[in-house]
Amino acid sequence: MNPTMPQAIGRYRVLEKLGEGGMGIVYAAHDDRLDRRIALKTIRASQEKTLRERFWREARAAASVSHPHVCPIYEVGEADDGTLFLAMELLEGESLGDRLKRGRIESAEALRIAGEVLSALDALHARHLVHRDLKPSNVFLTPHGVKLLDFGLARPSATDPLAETGITMPGMVLGTPRYMAPEQVTGREIDGRTDLFAAGLMLYEMLSGRPAFDGETMMQVLHAVVNDTPPPLEGTALAPAIDAVVRRATAKNPGDRFATAADMARALRQIAGDRTPSGLSAGDTGSGSASMPAARLAVLPFRMLRPDAEIDFLAFSLPDAVSSALAGLNALTVRASGSVAAFAGEAPDLARIAREANVDVVLTGTLLRAGDHLRVTTQLLQVPSGTLLASHTSQAPLGELFQLQDELTHRIVDALALPLTSRERSQVERDVPADPAAYEIFLRANQLMNDPSRWEEALLLYRECVAKDDRFAPAWAQLGRAARVMAKYGDRSQSELLRTAEGAFRRALELNPDLSAAHHLHAYLDVELGRARFAMVRLLDRARTRRNDTELYSGLVIACRYCGLLEASAGAHEHVRRLDPGARTSVAYTYLFLQQWDRCLTMEDDPMKFNRIMALLSAGRPDEAKATAETTVEKIGSPMMRYAVRGYIASAFGDKGPFLEFTDAMQKSSFNDPEALLLMARGAARLGLTDVALRGLDRSVKGGHTCATFLAVDPWLDPLRGHPEFERLLSDARNVRSEARRHFMASGGEQILGVGTAGPA
Repeated sequence: MNPTMPQAIGRYRVLEKLGEGGMGIVYAAHDDRLDRRIALKTIRASQEKTLRERFWREARAAASVSHPHVCPIYEVGEADDGTLFLAMELLEGESLGDRLKRGRIESAEALRIAGEVLSALDALHARHLVHRDLKPSNVFLTPHGVKLLDFGLARPSATDPLAETGITMPGMVLGTPRYMAPEQVTGREIDGRTDLFAAGLMLYEMLSGRPAFDGETMMQVLHAVVNDTPPPLEGTALAPAIDAVVRRATAKNPGDRFATAADMARALRQIAGDRTPSGLSAGDTGSGSASMPAARLAVLPFRMLRPDAEIDFLAFSLPDAVSSALAGLNALTVRASGSVAAFAGEAPDLARIAREANVDVVLTGTLLRAGDHLRVTTQLLQVPSGTLLASHTSQAPLGELFQLQDELTHRIVDALALPLTSRERSQVERDVPADPAAYEIFLRANQLMNDPSRWEEALLLYRECVAKDDRFAPAWAQLGRAARVMAKYGDRSQSELLRTAEGAFRRALELNPDLSAAHHLHAYLDVELGRARFAMVRLLDRARTRRNDTELYSGLVIACRYCGLLEASAGAHEHVRRLDPGARTSVAYTYLFLQQWDRCLTMEDDPMKFNRIMALLSAGRPDEAKATAETTVEKIGSPMMRYAVRGYIASAFGDKGPFLEFTDAMQKSSFNDPEALLLMARGAARLGLTDVALRGLDRSVKGGHTCATFLAVDPWLDPLRGHPEFERLLSDARNVRSEARRHFMASGGEQILGVGTAGPA
């Protein structure tokens, strides 16, 4: 035996030295009492009482953790010479650090290792332990899975800082600093999210074969940790998805990271095909909203290689159809076609798209007609790097356009290795049109719906489409949408259009009860017909299993607002913006009713500037509101909306004439939007038109718009306060809001949207 090696430590017989580090020496030893080999880690003796007491406190806590991926500690003790030691399982295998010396690790194996590390961290954090020194050398790979070492014990050493960091001379290989979180470097408070930062860095290194942060000196590495972002992961179809998880885990601000190890593990499970990493059951991960989508995709409008009036509509409609087919998958977040249209061009700026649209992957394409065939060439690119993930050229007869959409959809799913549930696979493969001509009509109508002046044409085309193919559910859903917006903003009979819309949505859901577009679009009709609470509950129910469905949360913005749950409405909007920064919602009106005028003014989603006009009037800036109205009013396609804008401006200047023209036109029409009626009643109250205001409020509250908190404080309504009819309406609104709040809570709204709802108004 080596004369410098002790023969025994405590009751353990020392066999050989296994390694040595800044904290102490590790020996192989034998436990004669239980007749088993163990690892014995000694901690260098310290005369500082505080450090020894802290060691004992944390060592006892660490020894209490029992988990398949945590190396078990058998005993914590102190030898006669004052040496502190830990007796633990003697492991077979190698450290992750040694494995990485041989190069990068394949995606599936890296995800498994990361999942098992997170499983162990989840157990540690549950006991309020933070590892503090998570790095490849502390992750041991055994034939039976990962074992995590040295948890809860590593800390900077006042007596030997260079040994603790693993640096002895400039230019030597760096150790711990590469895996420190910024809060460790700057001396701020740490918690479990500090360990997640290190876990993200290890995952990055496993897949890339290189450390995320590197340098020749400790100071260079620490500077990189605090200030730099690692290059994006590349080279595999899963790289964009994993890179998204790594970037969230390694956010500089702990508040921007995953909240828990379970949340991060859940994001990796999605990428791995929803196969649960060893040691972390699906039940452990819960169903919260913190999970990360596997990839964020933008399908840009396609570019026409030659101008062709007959097929120009496909430049928008074909990629839009692909986006719609993929929307709602839990493994993918798809940007709305309208929110990415501005990024299209002959040479898209990939860095700008990645930054502003917040996406990982972009599909670009070109269209070319060759005789009676259409050729589509697409490229699936990782952004911002521009790495080509897949390219494909498809060709189909002009009469078989769905073939192209279907092929492109499945190519994306395959190229990104999206893990689809059976429900999701059915979603992608469902709704096949029976009539090719009907599908072409459907695509043409979809393009026309982008232009309010052509809604009437779109409505007629949707009718023609369902007449040719009455079992194509998406066409019925879009017919319902067209009829609804025409009923609200058009000149035709509202009652007839509303019946058309209601019947179309019902037919769409009969054909496909899981059609997301039908549920979302129907919600808008529901709220305008006084069924906001039912729409809210239905959408919350779907949100439990559809975390990345942007349109679903857009529907919740309006449904919650009509229920009077303004904080929840704003929270739903925040979900939309996290999923798709460019998506439009109706949140401007939520901010209006919250009296957050400045926030309302920042919302430029409405081309008619109606919300801006209302916010300026409410904020006491009528001259600016009037100037805005003068530049936009003639561009408004709806006669009723033109009357409304002129009427609201008139109310701010005390001019009853134009305002009464507006209310007279509203009464003669079938216009019946409860939210618009509330806004009209405000103007009437301000002008002293008490009877008009009360009639409008009565129709608004009975119609299902119950913003009781706004009714209680809006200064424009002050002339009505004390009037028995107003007080009755306010009481009714409060009662309806209270009932809606009860249903919101019972449906898990707080957990789904991450916000509460204020108490009674």
